[in-house]
Amino acid sequence: MEPLTEFKTTEGSSHQETLSNRFLEIRNRTEEICSPLKTEDYPVQPVTDVSPPKWHLAHTTWFFETFALKEFGHNYREFDPTFGFHFNSYYNNVGERVQRSNRGSMTRPETSRIFEYRKYVNEKLTELLRSGEYKTDLHEVIELGLQHEMQHQELLLTDIKYILGHQPFFPLYNEDSLIDRQVADQNLDWVKIESGLKPIGFEGDGFFFDNEKGSHQVFLEEFSIANRPVTFGEYIEFIEAGGYQD
Repeated sequence: MEPLTEFKTTEGSSHQETLSNRFLEIRNRTEEICSPLKTEDYPVQPVTDVSPPKWHLAHTTWFFETFALKEFGHNYREFDPTFGFHFNSYYNNVGERVQRSNRGSMTRPETSRIFEYRKYVNEKLTELLRSGEYKTDLHEVIELGLQHEMQHQELLLTDIKYILGHQPFFPLYNEDSLIDRQVADQNLDWVKIESGLKPIGFEGDGFFFDNEKGSHQVFLEEFSIANRPVTFGEYIEFIEAGGYQD
C-alpha cells in the first residue's frame, strides 16, 4: 500500500475544514428535501423511471462509502456489506445490483436504517477530512460525489412530485412553502436575446463534467425568456389556454 500523504493546499487545515463543512451542508440539504415526507412515502416507486426517496438517500451515501471511504479511509469498516447490492446503480465494475424497476419492492433495509447509514458515513468522512491523513486525490472524489448528490437532489424533487401526484388526493409536498408566492410577487418581464453566435461549453477553472468540455460557438435564433421562474398558477394558465396544442 502506498503511504498516505497529507492534502496540501495553500489554505492548509482551513481548506480541509471548509471542504468538510461543504460536504455536510450538501448532505444535509438532501435530508431537508425529504423532511416533509411521511415514512410511507420513502419506499414508493410508481414507475421504473422514478426512484424511491429511500433509494436516493442510500445511493448517494453508497457513492461516498465506496469511492471515498473504502478507497482512502484508514481501516474503514463498511456499514453493511449488503448495501452495495441494494444501492448501486449503473457501476458495473463495482458489482451486482438490484434492477432499477425493483427498487420500490425493497421494504428492507428500512428507512430508519438508511438514515443511520447516512449518519455513519458522514461522520467517518468528516473525520477523515479533518485528520488530513489521506492521499491528495480524495478531494477530487469528494467534489465529484457532491456534484453527483446535487444532481440527485434535483431528481429527488422530481420523483417526490411524481409520487405525490399519483396519490388519490394529491397531497401537498410542503404546505408551509412560500416559494410560489414569493416568485409571484416579482414582476414578470421578458428578456430579449438577440440572434447570433453564442459560446457554450466549459472553459476555466473549477469542477466540470467531461461532456461539458470543448468550448465552442453555436448559432441561436432570436428569442425571449422570462426574468423569473413561472409560478404553478401561470403554468396552469398556459395549459388551460391550449399551450400544448398551440
